[in-house]
Amino acid sequence: MAMTQAVLPQFRAQGAGTIVNITSSVTFKALPLVSMYTASKAAVNAFTASLAIELAPFGINVRIVLPDRSLKTRFSANAKRAGLDNADYADMIQQTVTQMTDESGPVTNAADVAEAVWRAATDPTAPIRIPAGADAIEWAQEAGLWA
Repeated sequence: MAMTQAVLPQFRAQGAGTIVNITSSVTFKALPLVSMYTASKAAVNAFTASLAIELAPFGINVRIVLPDRSLKTRFSANAKRAGLDNADYADMIQQTVTQMTDESGPVTNAADVAEAVWRAATDPTAPIRIPAGADAIEWAQEAGLWA
C-alpha cells in the first residue's frame, strides 16, 4: 500500500500507469487451516478492486495476479513455524500438507507468475483478476471468475 501511495501522484500526473498486486488463489475457495492467510489476501483483493474503480478516471490500470501452490516454495515449512502444528488438528494438517505437496496435480511455476504479471502490466484489456498457473486457473473457473 505504501508503494501504491508513492507512485500515485506521478501516475495521476501522467494520466497512465499500472499497479499489480500479488495475492493468492486461496481467495477463490475456502480451505482449512489458512483462514488468517486467506483473510489477508482477500483484503488486498478488496483494496485492489476499490483502487481500480478510483483510478480508472485517471487512466491507471489496477490488477491482481493470483498464483496457486508451488512446490518450489517453503509454504508448508513456514506454516508450521507460524503455528500450523496444533495437535488438535493433526489429521487435518497432515491431509492439507499432503495435498499441498502432491507433485501429481497441476502447480504454479515461476514462469506462470512472470507471464501473468507481464500480462497485467502490459495488456490494457486484461481482467482485474489474473490467475497464475494451471491450478489457479482451475480454481478460478470453479469459482466462476475465469472462462
